[in-house]
Amino acid sequence: MRDLTSSKSLSFVGVAIVATAVGAVAIGAFAIGALAIGRLAVRRILVESAKLKSLEIQDLTVARLNAEEVSVSHSLKLPKSEAGQISA
Repeated sequence: MRDLTSSKSLSFVGVAIVATAVGAVAIGAFAIGALAIGRLAVRRILVESAKLKSLEIQDLTVARLNAEEVSVSHSLKLPKSEAGQISA
């Protein structure tokens, strides 16, 4: 019991508390950083040349699309408002 009240024991407890606090702050900062990276938006991608064997995109908005060859394995549906704007 006397060891608990000695100055060496109190300094060890203080160091342990400070180390725990620093660790908690570091873990919190890491979590916030991971959330920020997860929400990172890519604003511009420039690809000069690419060959893809397979590509799946859930939602895609394109302002202008130039395609040399297009193969459709399933049905292709276009909105009625957009269908009139496509020219071959």
